[in-house]
Amino acid sequence: IFVSVAERAVVFRNVDIPLQQIDKEKRQESVYLTKFLAAVASGLFDAALNYLWDETIQEIRKRVIQYDVSYFYDNATHEEKRKKLHGPEDIVKLDDSELIQGARNIGLISELGYKHLDYIRYMRNWASAAHPNQNQLTGLQLISWLETCIKEVISLPLSNICLLYTSDAA
Repeated sequence: IFVSVAERAVVFRNVDIPLQQIDKEKRQESVYLTKFLAAVASGLFDAALNYLWDETIQEIRKRVIQYDVSYFYDNATHEEKRKKLHGPEDIVKLDDSELIQGARNIGLISELGYKHLDYIRYMRNWASAAHPNQNQLTGLQLISWLETCIKEVISLPLSNICLLYTSDAA
């Protein structure tokens, strides 16, 4: 059930490198990254992967909402589902695969970033605490996934282009 102390040490020896890509203020506000580190320390790598994914999805949602949620809905899902999506509060109605695919479709994440995130999503679904399984995750896998999520989503600045446009129009 618990990952060995040696595997936990692998994560803690390497975690500073990806975390330094996030500014200090944002690190302090990243509740799920804190939970990620607590799960690693406890040897619960399957839970750590869940928390990392939760942080990533939360950050994608923030960026989509700040960008242009209507445009995003138009590009993220099929026509029938689109009819049920109206404002920012509806973003939780999209599943994670639709969310990351839509983010790629509107250019919030790159094609390569999308592929990496889709793989992490797959691993989160089939090798984490999200579903019963007997898979073992390693410290280097977690560090790699952490680095990818930070680089492709979490460390990206929030765009204020749409906010400036809407405030000028008011």
